[in-house]
Amino acid sequence: MNKLKCILVIFALFVFTAVTNTDQVKIFSEPTPAGTVVSVLRLGDVVKVYQKSPDGQYLEVEHKGKHGWVIFKYLSPKDNRYSTEI
Repeated sequence: MNKLKCILVIFALFVFTAVTNTDQVKIFSEPTPAGTVVSVLRLGDVVKVYQKSPDGQYLEVEHKGKHGWVIFKYLSPKDNRYSTEI
């Protein structure tokens, strides 16, 4: 694997944490509100963020073993080291 591919693989595996900035945040099965609701987050819940949807409106997250998509604007970085601009 060449150096560029290695860098891209590492970036693709980068995960950071974020916190919900409002209550009753839905985790959808797909990056669309038409997706099935997998879970509902409370204000202040911490999630792992894996990637941004192609349209930039959703973030793929994991919370307590459940995976899905959350509307981007309902999450804030957990600390100042990372940005939700991925």
